[in-house]
Amino acid sequence: MSGDDPRRAEDEEAGGPDGEQGPWGGSRPWWTVEPGTGPQILPGGSGQFQVVPDGTGPQIVINGGTGGHPIVGNATGGHPVVADGSGAFPALPNGTGPLPPMPGPAAGRRRGPRLLLALGGLLVAGVVVVAGVLAVRSDGGGGQNARVAGLPASKRVIEAGGTAGGLHRDGLVGPPASAAYPFVAGAVEAGGVPAAKRGQAVYSEEPVRPVNVLFVGGTGRVGNPADFLQKAQPTTFIAGQDAEPGPMGGRAVCGTFAVLAQTHTYCAWATVDSYGIVASNVPSANPEFTLMADVMRRIRKDVERRR
Repeated sequence: MSGDDPRRAEDEEAGGPDGEQGPWGGSRPWWTVEPGTGPQILPGGSGQFQVVPDGTGPQIVINGGTGGHPIVGNATGGHPVVADGSGAFPALPNGTGPLPPMPGPAAGRRRGPRLLLALGGLLVAGVVVVAGVLAVRSDGGGGQNARVAGLPASKRVIEAGGTAGGLHRDGLVGPPASAAYPFVAGAVEAGGVPAAKRGQAVYSEEPVRPVNVLFVGGTGRVGNPADFLQKAQPTTFIAGQDAEPGPMGGRAVCGTFAVLAQTHTYCAWATVDSYGIVASNVPSANPEFTLMADVMRRIRKDVERRR
């Protein structure tokens, strides 16, 4: 046979034609295997393990992972991952751990206590104001009235006793029940200075003819006596004239007022810090200015005094 015999060459490499074993025994060297380069099952490998593309060992690998654990997107480890969480626990919105976050207090819940405090303060202020008004109106000497007005206390005291001007206090008929009271009360309100605590009484006597009069007086910020007497007129005032106030000074007037279809007479005095009104509860056909002025001066002498 001419030329080289390929079988002969193979026999020589394997151990010779006579069956002698070559240096590699009965197996071919790894570099003679085609198309692979060794005993591996898959080409491109470098060992006896089964190789998965892009893998480096026997572990099952998922794309983008670095170990034998199942991988969830954008996570590292074998635990299930919840969006925005950090660990194996489920994550709640706005939370940073396994405990559910407690919602903060509502802004409107704090208004209740504040509203109650505000209402309580207004109630206390109202009580104080009412108490102050009652104290002013019930003052017997006019001191409270003057202090409220920013003036010093009155230098005079008005107090209606059991007797005044030779007349006795009527124990059966109180001032509000007398005929002249509604009209005189209107005059006091118009004057702006309340009556003293003990500044009202009904006096009566029957010397020559019946005399029954209502007295109302007080102290406080009277101001100009003439202006006060002009304001402090009975609500049904008819006509009037000046009168003599007596030794205590000040100004005085007398006038008439209507009670239904009848005419009654009254007289009044005033100083800068005191006043008094004496009105007849008995009607008269004609004004009785002289008689009523005398009764007024006698009553004033007993009900008004200086401090």
